[in-house]
Amino acid sequence: MELLYVTNNSDKELVATFSFESYKFPANETVALSPEAAQHIFGYGKENKEPYLARLGFIRLHSELEQALEKLSKFEISTEPPTEKNRSLPSAVGVVPLRVEKRAGGKSFPRAA
Repeated sequence: MELLYVTNNSDKELVATFSFESYKFPANETVALSPEAAQHIFGYGKENKEPYLARLGFIRLHSELEQALEKLSKFEISTEPPTEKNRSLPSAVGVVPLRVEKRAGGKSFPRAA
Protein backbone atom coordinates (compact mmCIF):
# COMPACT_ATOMS: atom_id res chain seq x y z
CA MET A 1 0.00 0.00 0.00
CA GLU A 2 1.33 3.39 -1.00
CA LEU A 3 1.65 5.92 1.81
CA LEU A 4 2.08 9.67 1.95
CA TYR A 5 3.85 11.52 4.74
CA VAL A 6 2.34 14.71 6.16
CA THR A 7 4.56 16.95 8.28
CA ASN A 8 2.79 19.56 10.39
CA ASN A 9 5.14 22.56 10.39
CA SER A 10 2.68 24.72 12.33
CA ASP A 11 2.62 25.30 16.06
CA LYS A 12 -0.81 23.69 16.61
CA GLU A 13 -2.02 20.10 16.46
CA LEU A 14 -4.61 19.29 13.79
CA VAL A 15 -7.23 16.55 14.21
CA ALA A 16 -9.22 15.40 11.17
CA THR A 17 -11.31 12.36 10.24
CA PHE A 18 -11.51 10.16 7.18
CA SER A 19 -13.58 7.01 6.79
CA PHE A 20 -14.59 7.06 10.47
CA GLU A 21 -10.93 7.15 11.54
CA SER A 22 -9.41 10.05 13.44
CA TYR A 23 -6.01 11.36 12.33
CA LYS A 24 -3.87 13.50 14.61
CA PHE A 25 -1.17 15.72 13.15
CA PRO A 26 0.91 16.92 16.13
CA ALA A 27 2.95 20.10 15.70
CA ASN A 28 6.37 19.51 14.14
CA GLU A 29 5.77 15.78 13.58
CA THR A 30 5.21 13.56 10.55
CA VAL A 31 2.24 11.23 10.11
CA ALA A 32 1.88 8.51 7.46
CA LEU A 33 -1.50 8.12 5.77
CA SER A 34 -3.10 6.83 2.59
CA PRO A 35 -3.39 9.03 -0.52
CA GLU A 36 -7.19 8.82 -0.20
CA ALA A 37 -7.04 10.22 3.34
CA ALA A 38 -4.64 12.98 2.24
CA GLN A 39 -6.99 13.92 -0.61
CA HIS A 40 -10.04 13.96 1.68
CA ILE A 41 -8.36 15.93 4.48
CA PHE A 42 -6.00 18.29 2.63
CA GLY A 43 -7.24 18.22 -0.98
CA TYR A 44 -4.04 16.47 -2.08
CA GLY A 45 -3.85 16.50 -5.87
CA LYS A 46 -6.85 18.84 -6.22
CA GLU A 47 -6.68 22.32 -7.73
CA ASN A 48 -9.55 23.91 -5.75
CA LYS A 49 -8.71 23.77 -2.03
CA GLU A 50 -11.72 25.74 -0.72
CA PRO A 51 -13.93 22.73 0.23
CA TYR A 52 -11.02 21.17 2.13
CA LEU A 53 -10.14 24.43 3.88
CA ALA A 54 -13.78 24.75 4.99
CA ARG A 55 -13.83 21.15 6.25
CA LEU A 56 -10.67 21.81 8.28
CA GLY A 57 -12.19 24.97 9.73
CA PHE A 58 -9.48 27.17 8.20
CA ILE A 59 -11.99 29.28 6.27
CA ARG A 60 -15.55 30.54 6.76
CA LEU A 61 -15.67 33.39 4.25
CA HIS A 62 -14.16 33.69 0.79
CA SER A 63 -12.28 36.78 2.01
CA GLU A 64 -10.29 34.53 4.38
CA LEU A 65 -8.94 32.38 1.52
CA GLU A 66 -5.41 33.82 1.53
CA GLN A 67 -4.89 33.27 5.28
CA ALA A 68 -6.38 29.77 5.04
CA LEU A 69 -4.06 28.81 2.18
CA GLU A 70 -1.15 30.05 4.28
CA LYS A 71 -2.23 27.74 7.13
CA LEU A 72 -2.57 24.83 4.70
CA SER A 73 0.91 25.48 3.30
CA LYS A 74 2.36 24.61 6.73
CA PHE A 75 1.37 20.97 6.11
CA GLU A 76 4.05 19.43 3.91
CA ILE A 77 2.98 16.31 1.99
CA SER A 78 5.62 14.02 0.49
CA THR A 79 5.86 10.54 -0.96
CA GLU A 80 9.10 9.82 0.93
CA PRO A 81 9.46 9.41 4.70
CA PRO A 82 11.32 12.23 6.43
CA THR A 83 15.09 12.02 6.47
CA GLU A 84 16.96 11.34 9.67
CA LYS A 85 18.05 14.98 9.97
CA ASN A 86 14.41 16.09 10.24
CA ARG A 87 13.60 13.62 12.97
CA SER A 88 13.96 14.49 16.61
CA LEU A 89 16.27 12.43 18.78
CA PRO A 90 14.61 9.85 21.02
CA SER A 91 14.05 10.87 24.57
CA ALA A 92 16.53 9.66 27.19
CA VAL A 93 13.88 9.60 29.92
CA GLY A 94 13.95 6.28 31.74
CA VAL A 95 17.29 5.21 30.25
CA VAL A 96 19.64 3.77 32.85
CA PRO A 97 23.30 4.73 32.38
CA LEU A 98 25.84 1.98 31.83
CA ARG A 99 27.44 0.87 35.07
CA VAL A 100 31.19 1.53 35.11
CA GLU A 101 33.54 -0.49 37.26
CA LYS A 102 36.83 1.13 38.29
CA ARG A 103 40.00 -0.91 38.30
CA ALA A 104 43.46 -0.25 39.73
CA GLY A 105 45.19 2.71 38.14
CA GLY A 106 42.09 4.93 38.12
CA LYS A 107 40.94 3.93 34.64
CA SER A 108 37.36 2.91 34.17
CA PHE A 109 36.13 0.17 31.86
CA PRO A 110 32.54 -0.55 30.92
CA ARG A 111 31.19 -3.63 32.61
CA ALA A 112 29.98 -6.43 30.34
CA ALA A 113 26.27 -7.13 30.73
